[in-house]
Amino acid sequence: MCMYALHHGTTTQDCIGGIGVGSHMDAAHSYLVTARPTAVNMGEAAKRLISLAKSLSGAEGATVESVSRPLVAEMELFLERDVRDNKAIGNHGADSILSNTTKDKVTVLTHCNTGSLATAGYGTALGIVRALHERGRLAHAYCTETRPYNQGSRLTAYELVYEGIPGTLIADSMAAALMKEKTIDAVVVGADRVVANGDTANKIGALCMCAGFYIYSLTACMC
Repeated sequence: MCMYALHHGTTTQDCIGGIGVGSHMDAAHSYLVTARPTAVNMGEAAKRLISLAKSLSGAEGATVESVSRPLVAEMELFLERDVRDNKAIGNHGADSILSNTTKDKVTVLTHCNTGSLATAGYGTALGIVRALHERGRLAHAYCTETRPYNQGSRLTAYELVYEGIPGTLIADSMAAALMKEKTIDAVVVGADRVVANGDTANKIGALCMCAGFYIYSLTACMC
């Protein structure tokens, strides 16, 4: 955050001393969350880091080192926690899918992007696909384009190719037909919101996936 402040004309002394640092941090936070406005976890993490940075920079005798070291340490812990949580989601999701089939390998359909490009390095819904692949239990993965921003065609398809996961990119409008004709075993989609009673919400297109897996009685995970 201090680097951001310095880039915008604040001196080192002003930055560490707290003169104007709050407004610069708030500006940096507001800009950062516009990258993924529906990603609650990113916004909450940014708020915690900014709160810590403000507290450290406002302490008496604060220096660049006294602010940066604990801030970087907290960021590294956040990354470790996120990857650990992602792997847990992947393993639990894989267990759930495999417990509902007698097949040796399963075919999965996913929507949007929920992989390492959307998280700290493993993925949530796509982490389930990754976990199945690591176990040798994934036959094939299908990903949708995810219009209008095409997160599926621009990001998920890239991740599948990069990781060597057998996959096929399809148009969003093909999903229901694929569920009916290609023996899809499970559907995994992201969840921008998950509340205490289990209700979830995700971006446009997820409702079509939910309707499809309900009609065709498929195993589904939203995470």
